[in-house]
Amino acid sequence: MAYQQTMPRTTDRTEAKFTGTVTGKGGSSSGTVKDLSASGICFRLNFDINAKTGQEVTIESPEFGHLTGVVQWYRGDRIGIRLEQSSNTKAQISSYFKFFR
Repeated sequence: MAYQQTMPRTTDRTEAKFTGTVTGKGGSSSGTVKDLSASGICFRLNFDINAKTGQEVTIESPEFGHLTGVVQWYRGDRIGIRLEQSSNTKAQISSYFKFFR
């Protein structure tokens, strides 16, 4: 069995269920945001976009607009995206928690 290094979670996740689109080098796919935190998103893809760890992606959603991040992990039809830590990203995520939760 391969050793899998895990990093402790630095922010709490909030379960979510809204649609969006992820775009990367391998293509674009609509899907559903499964959970959200200040530092990342778990996204369930409708179509495989050939996501690879470390690949930069963009996320579009009516709930929080346009965000960018890096694929942290991928398992089947789900990918984990570490969000770019800019003041704009923080404001968009904060706005989501304030108005849509």
